[in-house]
Amino acid sequence: MRKRIPWQGWVIPVIFGVSWYLLGHADLIHTGIFPRIHQVWEAIIFLTQRAALQTHLWVSLQRVLIGFATAGLIGVPIGLGLGWAPQLKPWFDPTLHFLRQIPPVAWIPLFIMWFGIGEASKNAVIFYAAFFPIMLNTQLGVEQIPRTYWEVADLYQFTLWKSLRRLVLPGSAPAIITGLRLGMGMSWRALVAAEMLAASSGLGYLIMTARSLVRLDEMVVGMLIIGVMGVAIDGIFALIASQLLPWTKSVSGVRSTDLGRTSYEESATTDTTGV
Repeated sequence: MRKRIPWQGWVIPVIFGVSWYLLGHADLIHTGIFPRIHQVWEAIIFLTQRAALQTHLWVSLQRVLIGFATAGLIGVPIGLGLGWAPQLKPWFDPTLHFLRQIPPVAWIPLFIMWFGIGEASKNAVIFYAAFFPIMLNTQLGVEQIPRTYWEVADLYQFTLWKSLRRLVLPGSAPAIITGLRLGMGMSWRALVAAEMLAASSGLGYLIMTARSLVRLDEMVVGMLIIGVMGVAIDGIFALIASQLLPWTKSVSGVRSTDLGRTSYEESATTDTTGV
């Protein structure tokens, strides 16, 4: 099971919340720059009573799940193939390395031109954001399977299917789970950017509408919901990983030794700044 957040992890949020309340209570916060905490709470109640918050959240979750699931269904098999057949890397690595340097937000204008302003363009942005962390971590997971394991598989003359089921998938499972978690985080960020530019619903749309109406309280509400949902989704992945992979100590991130020359920490930083 995922460990609870230690008490030290609550210190900074509590200090921030208390300071926010006290500064607002003392009339030291300019509401034209940043809302007071009670205004944000009132905005949450207002949006919830109108069912606007639930609607925007549900729409965003649907978009994330569709794009992310598509990226997983395509990214995992490609990563397995590239990791299993290293002779393919010279053909595909340069192109994939080039594409993953382009942040998802840069593709939004083209996706809108190709797919319109409907759901397809947003799903394409989410797919693009999630694909590379999933594919790269899957590939690295296969490449890091010890050579002796492959020799044992050859010794017992494993078939292609048996090698996949008994060696490749179990050996790369921790890296696949890590890639899925990173992919979900990246797709969540990309979704908000896509909804800010071309949408009529969703959390990103909520933030941009609040900006147009100068409703700082609703903007902060949207940001808070995005952060809370991101933490909740990551926690769900951690729980699933602890159940599926009980033999692993942690899948909270990719170790530096697991990354090699295609470190996905670098890629995630590049994509995040782009989004």
